[in-house]
Amino acid sequence: MENSIKIFLSGLAICKTNLKTTFVVLFLFFFAQISFGQEYVSTTVASPSEFGLTPAGVDNPSGAAGIPDEGFATLSASGIVVKAVVNLTYSSSASLTLNFPSSIAARKKAYIRISDPTSEGVSLDLSSLVGVLGLFTNNTITVTTNGGGTAQYDLVRDPSGNLFIAVSSSASFTNAKVTLNFANSVNGLVGFDIGSISLKVHHAVTYENTTTFTPCEAVQFVFAGVDPHSSGVDLALTLALQNPVRSVDGIVSATNYALLQNGTVAVASTVSQDIYLGKTVPGTNEVRAVVSQPEGVILDLDVLSNITFQAFAGNTAIGTPKTLESALIDLSLLTSFSAGNLVNISFVPGTAYDRIVIKSNTLANANLFTGLRIHEIGSRPPIIFTGGLVTTVTAGSTVSKTITTATSTTTPVTLPGFSVGCGTPSSFTYALSNVTPVGGRIAAGSLPSTLSLTPAGVLQGPTTTAQQGTYTFDVEATSNLGQKKVAQFVLTLEAPLPVTLISFTAKKEGQTATLSWSTSSETNSDRFEVERSQNRKTWLKVGDVLSNGESLSVKPYSFVDKNPINGENLYRLKMIDNDGSFAYSRIESLSFTVDQSVSLYPNPVANSQQLKIEVADWNTVKMVKVFDSRGKVIFESSNSLETGIKTDYLSSGLYIVQVIQKDGKADTRKFIKL
Repeated sequence: MENSIKIFLSGLAICKTNLKTTFVVLFLFFFAQISFGQEYVSTTVASPSEFGLTPAGVDNPSGAAGIPDEGFATLSASGIVVKAVVNLTYSSSASLTLNFPSSIAARKKAYIRISDPTSEGVSLDLSSLVGVLGLFTNNTITVTTNGGGTAQYDLVRDPSGNLFIAVSSSASFTNAKVTLNFANSVNGLVGFDIGSISLKVHHAVTYENTTTFTPCEAVQFVFAGVDPHSSGVDLALTLALQNPVRSVDGIVSATNYALLQNGTVAVASTVSQDIYLGKTVPGTNEVRAVVSQPEGVILDLDVLSNITFQAFAGNTAIGTPKTLESALIDLSLLTSFSAGNLVNISFVPGTAYDRIVIKSNTLANANLFTGLRIHEIGSRPPIIFTGGLVTTVTAGSTVSKTITTATSTTTPVTLPGFSVGCGTPSSFTYALSNVTPVGGRIAAGSLPSTLSLTPAGVLQGPTTTAQQGTYTFDVEATSNLGQKKVAQFVLTLEAPLPVTLISFTAKKEGQTATLSWSTSSETNSDRFEVERSQNRKTWLKVGDVLSNGESLSVKPYSFVDKNPINGENLYRLKMIDNDGSFAYSRIESLSFTVDQSVSLYPNPVANSQQLKIEVADWNTVKMVKVFDSRGKVIFESSNSLETGIKTDYLSSGLYIVQVIQKDGKADTRKFIKL
């Protein structure tokens, strides 16, 4: 009887179109670049397992290797089922092994990009996500690793909605094997069926192996889990998780959100959502989320305390869960949330993490609808914001100075100078923090009441001669991500100068610096001292110029620094009165490259390159010698070497070039041969 059925099925199968090639769907894929390095699969191995009349195969297995492109591998498995007279099943399976170039540590994830599976001729509904999850549940699709540990895998989507299998293991591994088994898909089928299932594998990637986290890296969560974890609630009835990808798609708007909800249930229930980073980030990174209250949720502190955020490193929970109630500790945030507005919440896990689980709980018979809209979630480094000396201004003049140019100072407090650490100054807005007018000084500082600070960081306003003095004041910087930090700044209003300086400029004249300035009035003025510095801290007097003493007309002055130093040269004037009091001008900057008698390039030098030797005048050169690291002369020439020296014959290492002048002077330089 069984042989007769086989003969019948054989004839039927011959009439079928080749089952392995009927399901190719064109799908173009562009992988969105993440802000940190990736490592992709280097090689693949196909392992079809055919049985009789049920072919299986892996088309284009190399399409899943390398960086994302339009290529993909297609796994196909087929089967024949007869459950009329006898229970008879023939089926096949196909596997694709994805080999990574280096080991993936235990509990770290690899992400295998797939397309939604397709089927033909079998009674399977693969048109929805539930259908795909079902193939995981009944082991039609399985993933194993080669490290000896237990593999765990689930489905996630990236911000573009592409589907991935997230794979981790309890032990390190170097490859992941995806298997498509037709036999497990036929449970419950009755009668006669012949069909196949296909699965496209585009590529696989891990983010942990190639680069380390950088201090200023602002990392968006890369993947949102598509399968809500739940207990005590019927997922089919509550739609517990809707549009999960919207929580990581980079779009923040009132209408773009993922919805996590329990629904109104009479029993205790829990639903949760997993959101993954590509790599582990420092515990100092803030978890920042934009959330809002769903329609129908009653604002109750019990409800807010039942919604939690929990950081994880692999499968290990980090610290205690952060409740929504504690995240909305600020009354203004609580009020804004209750009004249905989008609010920013944040917390610092304190220990390195790579995943966040958002969980919503209800108590038995609470009859409260619990849930949360998640508009966006990310991981951000803390703000580094420092202040300094804004400027020194003459009392009685109008101030218009930006705090972003503040320099380091040691009086009256030590400050390093302006810095926002990560990001650019323009990505922040600025405001005075707890600053009062003069006479009402508090801990945060004071300023003349005539001055204000614009959001762009410009300190501006008029001053009077009576306002001279030194002021320390606090400024709050707010990033475009809603993070805030306060730093201290200093402003000095000096007494009016004995000299009214109307200009001060510095200009390069060959290898000298020409400083020019002019005054419109002078009273009891004695002299100008020209000072130079490379670091704004240590100043050296490089010249004196006597002043006119008394004047009400424009008087020009100049000074030439004949020996500027290599690199940046900072210049200022020290304007000294007859009684010894003084004031400084603003600082001018010039940069010089001081000529050296001998220079070598390129250095290091590669095998195909010639070593160029530059000297001021080859006519003054008597001899050029090259020594190896042991002091042995390996090259000697009395000719001009303007075309360079060949280095092909030199082995890798350190060498010394000696240029001997005709007057006996010798200049020695080192170079490295790669």
